[in-house]
Amino acid sequence: FTADNHLNKYYAKMSPDQLAGRRQRLRDAWTQTVDYAIRERADIYLHGGDLFDSPNPRTSELIWVARQFQRLRDAGALIAVIGGNHDVPKTRLGGATPQRIYNEVQVARCFTRTTEIEWLTHTVDGTRVAIGGLGPDPRLGPDDDPLAGVPIEPPDADVVLLMAHYGVEGTLHPAIEEPQLSKASVAALNGVDYLLAGHVHERRTMKIGDVAVCFPGPTERMTFGEIEAPTGFLALAFDGRRPNVKSEIRHRSIDVQPMKRIEIRTTNLPADDPTEYVFKRLRSASHPDQLLLCRIEGPVSRDLYHRLRFFDIWQLGNELNFYFDLDRRGVTVRALEMPDTGHASERVSPRQEIRRVAEGLAAGVDDEERGVIEEAQELILERWQA
Repeated sequence: FTADNHLNKYYAKMSPDQLAGRRQRLRDAWTQTVDYAIRERADIYLHGGDLFDSPNPRTSELIWVARQFQRLRDAGALIAVIGGNHDVPKTRLGGATPQRIYNEVQVARCFTRTTEIEWLTHTVDGTRVAIGGLGPDPRLGPDDDPLAGVPIEPPDADVVLLMAHYGVEGTLHPAIEEPQLSKASVAALNGVDYLLAGHVHERRTMKIGDVAVCFPGPTERMTFGEIEAPTGFLALAFDGRRPNVKSEIRHRSIDVQPMKRIEIRTTNLPADDPTEYVFKRLRSASHPDQLLLCRIEGPVSRDLYHRLRFFDIWQLGNELNFYFDLDRRGVTVRALEMPDTGHASERVSPRQEIRRVAEGLAAGVDDEERGVIEEAQELILERWQA
């Protein structure tokens, strides 16, 4: 069971080559779940939503998934999937969940209903498994319980699995306002043995009533905020007949693209050459296959601020890493007229920074290049004003 692969994800700050490489890494991570299922001769392959990062993935992504699903089918595995909040259209006018195409060509069973549970049964070596799916409903509000009013009528089976793509009460940050399954409604899932859930990018297993709730976590870390999140999928094994079914659930880790975050306090920057200090930190933290975020924060004098060559820092970071992001939103410049008490400060003006960078780029170049830089500066400032 896997979920939250987010194929075709778009990163606005990446170059075309970086974006292509990153998308390939997302595919590689998800493909490891397929490789494992084939290698271990899995009878059933389940997907809990957000296979894609949007309802309209590129054709190349659809083809890639089709090839992997065909590999699973050729190996004899039954495939059942649901959509997620990313790859289910927000309205009917948004089209269809992309996973439905595999249902139409009978490669995978796609559960699409949002107000009732669809079921299928599959018998393996005498053990009868029932699989249900409840797709996410984009019409629900933050106070809604997606299971409220949903009939729970699983077919007779030795093991009953229900897939959903929602957070469960207590698994989401309190500030997140979205529908989630209440513990009461999960406990009331009569006849359901396991709730296999996507959506929460965190590996977690809990028992609510008689229901085992399992989140596999993502197969790749999507943002720098997920650096500590374990990546992987679940391998489930069942043997026997109810009520004496033996079960085993293990989390399998996945090799993912390295990701790191470093923080530099301005109070540690030397006054004579702060940029070189940042360079040293970057060189010690970088790797050519890595996504690296460097966050610089704290108060600085105006003189020290102008000694920080942010463009050169960004350029070196990108040379040393697969992808580099420089976050300097936390840098504040102390006002000149105020005493150095650590209090009065001002945010850096983006317009001033644009001009300063342009002046730095124009230094030491010929007249033709300087003209191009000046034109670019004016165009940027014009669009900034707009």
